[in-house]
Amino acid sequence: MQDIDRKLLKKNRFSDGYSVRIYPWDFVWAAAMGVMFALCLELFYRMAVNYNHKYPSDLYYYAVQNPRTHDEKGRFIGELFEFFYNINEEVFEAAVFLAFLMVGIIIANYLVIYYFVKDDGYINKVPRYSMQFFSLAAIFMGTIYVPVIFERYYKHTFKSFAWHSPTQQAMMFFALLGSICFLKMYQGYEDRKIRFGWWIGSAVLIFFSTWSKPGFTINLIFAVVLMFIVDLIRGNKKTIGKRFVKLFIIGCSLIPSGLYILWLHNASFTEGTQYGEEHAVIIDFAHVIEYDNLIGAIIFGCAIPIVVYLFNIEKFKDKKYKFALYVFAMGMVQWMLFTETGKRGNYGNFTWGRTYGIYFLT
Repeated sequence: MQDIDRKLLKKNRFSDGYSVRIYPWDFVWAAAMGVMFALCLELFYRMAVNYNHKYPSDLYYYAVQNPRTHDEKGRFIGELFEFFYNINEEVFEAAVFLAFLMVGIIIANYLVIYYFVKDDGYINKVPRYSMQFFSLAAIFMGTIYVPVIFERYYKHTFKSFAWHSPTQQAMMFFALLGSICFLKMYQGYEDRKIRFGWWIGSAVLIFFSTWSKPGFTINLIFAVVLMFIVDLIRGNKKTIGKRFVKLFIIGCSLIPSGLYILWLHNASFTEGTQYGEEHAVIIDFAHVIEYDNLIGAIIFGCAIPIVVYLFNIEKFKDKKYKFALYVFAMGMVQWMLFTETGKRGNYGNFTWGRTYGIYFLT
């Protein structure tokens, strides 16, 4: 009997869905992430101390200035870096955290790619090493940069990844994982129950993304409302009530993030608050017209996402590809419609949704 059990165990060793085979290129991928960690640690440490005044970035503000002035309250990175700074008044811990975060983004990239490939039914046709390669390459893809046209990269192009911004990096990490959880919940919701685990995962991860920076969540709220309306209009009229209830439950996963956005606005822009006297969030299209080299920025910033869409146009009938397209489109809408008055008008806080949209669609 024991011999039979051993034979069955040996036969099904790799067929139960839990065993993982390790290949040589897995070690190459791990080594590449180790190199990325080391390089990012050096880069982020130099940014944190603004080494020789040649590494201007938001990181210096969050790792050094804010812990001393306590200006940035109620934000994930602000609170975390203040905690790090209070340990020994150094910035090394913040640099280590961001280096680990970069490795986390690479892994999150891989999980997103793996999810799309598996859901399309190509998991046995697409080599794992190709997904690992693109999980690394994704960080460097997106915007086409032409020095002759764009004098300064960050100011004049649609960046798809911001190395200078720890809040954007944290938002990116949580948004990628939150997108997977949301799609797991949303895909095929018509014919099955909504799994509580994916609902909780979506709510928690999207909240952390919002706590880091609200850009992605503003995209997501607009995109979800649009997708849900289209679903209800195009779907079977006999099941519209059942589908509405399920979509409502799915949408409720965004409530914690929506409440945080409202709190952040009231804590920042109402009378008597930090920016309430001279700053406000407004709807204004004029700032787009005044954008430096607008046509060039749109062409070179959106070229890769548009090519991706055109070469895979049939796939965008699938819900997960529609999700990517809607998030990208709402990121562009957010950038075009919203801005801030006063000094904060130059901060570009409503460009981060566009940044994630370009990154995710690419």
